Amino acid sequence: MTQKEFEQLIPELRHLMLKVGSDFFGSTMDAEDVAQESLARLWLNLERLDSSRDLSSLAIKVAKNVCIDIYRRHVRPKGKIPDSLSAPLSDNADAGIAAEECLADIEFALNLLTPSERSLLNSRVNQGKSSSDISAETGIPKASVMSIISKAKKKVKTIIRNRT
Repeated sequence: MTQKEFEQLIPELRHLMLKVGSDFFGSTMDAEDVAQESLARLWLNLERLDSSRDLSSLAIKVAKNVCIDIYRRHVRPKGKIPDSLSAPLSDNADAGIAAEECLADIEFALNLLTPSERSLLNSRVNQGKSSSDISAETGIPKASVMSIISKAKKKVKTIIRNRT
């Protein structure tokens, strides 16, 4: 594919990538990051793209992979197990494996939440924001924020319980 052909497709592909990012994260800022990184990945592989094929499905697939990459960078940077979950090998050789399995179960469950549930739960748990702060940022009534977060926590627990 030529650079000119690709440039003509950018508006259409960007729109698709923004939709994927918005659906995944529930945030226009994160969706913009997804679109930019996805377009950059396609640009870097421009010579391998076939201009005779419809790139829409490839663009969506790339955007989904970018969403997962961004999510992993924010939730579990560099795949390291938090020190609080790991144990010295001399105490229990299986502790590290168990911690990794636990994190995998949590990540699996979080991926099954809706984008809004995931976003609100992230604001509370990872960013330490209060329901009032989240309500002020999102425009969602405080009682609704509390309810959504509570239901999301229960959903995560149920998913993990059913998975093990």
